[in-house]
Amino acid sequence: MSASSPRAVFFDCTPYMARFFDPSTRAFVPELELRVARPSPPEVVEALQGATVAVHFQTKLTEAILAACPALRGIVFLGTGVSSWVDLPAAERRGIRVRRVRGYADRTVAEHAIALAFDCARRVTQMDREIRAGVWRTEARFELADKTLGIVGLGGIGQATARLGAAVGLRVIGWNRGPVPDDLPCERRALDEVLTEADVLSLHLGLNDETRGILDRRRLGLLRPGAVLVNTARGALVDQPALVELLEAGKIAAAGLDVFAEEPLPPGHPLTRLANVTLTAHAAWMSPEAGRRLVRLGLEGLRQALDDWP
Repeated sequence: MSASSPRAVFFDCTPYMARFFDPSTRAFVPELELRVARPSPPEVVEALQGATVAVHFQTKLTEAILAACPALRGIVFLGTGVSSWVDLPAAERRGIRVRRVRGYADRTVAEHAIALAFDCARRVTQMDREIRAGVWRTEARFELADKTLGIVGLGGIGQATARLGAAVGLRVIGWNRGPVPDDLPCERRALDEVLTEADVLSLHLGLNDETRGILDRRRLGLLRPGAVLVNTARGALVDQPALVELLEAGKIAAAGLDVFAEEPLPPGHPLTRLANVTLTAHAAWMSPEAGRRLVRLGLEGLRQALDDWP
């Protein structure tokens, strides 16, 4: 690489993500420096000194970090929820272009959402825990056929969830802020109507100022008795204390949650003590197929950023 060539660093690659950087993938952007690490803020600054483009996955890039990296002109975030990880206003002020990766895990997340719906409806995880504790009790809530799946957010993941839900016999209704494909097997409804009609409610919204807390106490109270809530989107979409209260009272029958207001979920958190809640560790996006797509699409964005460099 010449002295004037842009420098690209993936400074916080995980061992899991490193698996997808095989020789043929690395050859697409051979100049990328790959570092498997979980760096502290000072270590991030050190890694990015002189870097033109940063590839990143699991580290918050704050205004202070961006200010300490004066050569930085581009960021490729390997994921969709970039606003949770990059101070976007600070990046804009510094002339740093931020790219994210869309669509890499639509099917994977949709499968996880439907899996959580099945788990809650059939009490699979709950019975597993009870059997391991010496309790033999056969219970289930309902079968999914002919029940109503309500989807809040009909982007790529919401659309994939709608198609899977329809395929297993669910009636699908949904709300979205923008247009959706005409061939989607989903009846459009107002948001509050989706909440009142759904037997299973699945959230698929991005997190921003408009959507933060969109399922507040009032809207959670609209869910019909016996309903199941599934969230594979963002924890901050939901008033979590209100959700805990409604689950404790049985007004919401069960929840399948992959995302939380605070992650990792602290030990002893009220959600961990509820038998009618199935918890997964923000893993809905994870599959080898999604990982390979994420890396490929991310490197395509990186290649474009480097090729556009003057």
